[in-house]
Amino acid sequence: MILFRNVGKRYRNGLAALKGLSLYIPEGSITFITGHSGAGKTTMLRLIALNEVATSGQVFVNDQDLAKLRGRRVSRYRRNVGFVFQEHKLLADRTVESNVALPLVVAGVPEHKCRRRVRAALDLVSLEHLAESYPGMLSVGEKQRVGIARAMVARPGLILADEPTGNLDPGLADEVMGIFFRLQEHETTVVIATHDYRHLSNPAAGCLMLDHGQLVEDESS
Repeated sequence: MILFRNVGKRYRNGLAALKGLSLYIPEGSITFITGHSGAGKTTMLRLIALNEVATSGQVFVNDQDLAKLRGRRVSRYRRNVGFVFQEHKLLADRTVESNVALPLVVAGVPEHKCRRRVRAALDLVSLEHLAESYPGMLSVGEKQRVGIARAMVARPGLILADEPTGNLDPGLADEVMGIFFRLQEHETTVVIATHDYRHLSNPAAGCLMLDHGQLVEDESS
C-alpha cells in the first residue's frame, strides 16, 4: 500500500509541486494519477520511487516511512520498484534481451536465472521473438513494451509509469494499458500518471486527480 500524509514538496526555485497531499493506494491495485501538466503527477511518482524526498509530511510504502530509509535499505527498497518512462530510455548499443536484463545484472542475479526471467518478461509483453534485436530496429510501441518488460523483470511489488502512452497512437496505447492490467493479475501494485482519459473510467482501476499539487477528486470508490 501507498500512503501520503500531508505531503509537501517545494523545490529550490520556490515551486511548490505538492501541497499537503494526503491519499491512499491499496496494495495490488492499479491506480491512475491524472491532472493538468504541472499538477504534481511526476513529483508524486518520484517521491514513491525515492528519487526525491518530501519537504514535509510522510510517504509510506508497505508500512515503511521512506524518509527513514538509509544506505542499503534505500537500495533494497528501490529494487522492489519498477519504473516505466515515456521516452523508453533504452540503450541503443544493447539488444532487447540485454536492456531488459539490466536490473537483474545490477542486482547480481546469476546468469542462468537472469536469462529465464528475461524471457518470461518478454513473453508477457509478446516480444520474446525480438530478444536479439536492437532498439533501433523496433517500433515506438515495441520500445515501450521493452521498457515495461525491463521494469517488471525483477518481479517488483510496485510498478510506476510516467505517461507511458504519451507518444503512442490510441491502438498502441490500449495495447500497453492492457499489459499493465495483466500485471495487476500478478498482485503487482501499479500506479500510472497519464493524460489518456479514455482509460480512466475502467472499473478495475482507481483514479486520483491532482490540481496544482493537491488532490481534488478521488474516483477510486
